[in-house]
Amino acid sequence: MKNKFDWTKETARDLIALGGLPFFILVIGRVWSLSKTYYQFQFVFGGIIFLFLMFLFKAEIHAGLALIILVFLTKYYASLSFGIFASCAYLLLLTSLIYLGKDKKELVKGVLFGAISALISWYLVQLIF
Repeated sequence: MKNKFDWTKETARDLIALGGLPFFILVIGRVWSLSKTYYQFQFVFGGIIFLFLMFLFKAEIHAGLALIILVFLTKYYASLSFGIFASCAYLLLLTSLIYLGKDKKELVKGVLFGAISALISWYLVQLIF
């Protein structure tokens, strides 16, 4: 029996990949090449804090890591057009998570912990550098 290709689910899964751990590590690798130590540690600290909170309280990893990426990349580029584009991509990621039936409580915790992690990371980096 031949499976019918469902492009909506495939697209949703592709969008979710923007918040996956491999993509987060790729972003850190790219940031590391910029030779801006403070910027590198914003991502590293943010990721570590988020992963700690995620394992402690069970949250959606994609929603949190993608928010950290969104916050720090938008801050770095300081471009309204990039900020709008990245925010739209993040909203599509969240929509995809809902569409694929992810637990809404874990999704909200992922967004919240991502925001908390980005804020704490930004503050820590300001103190250190």
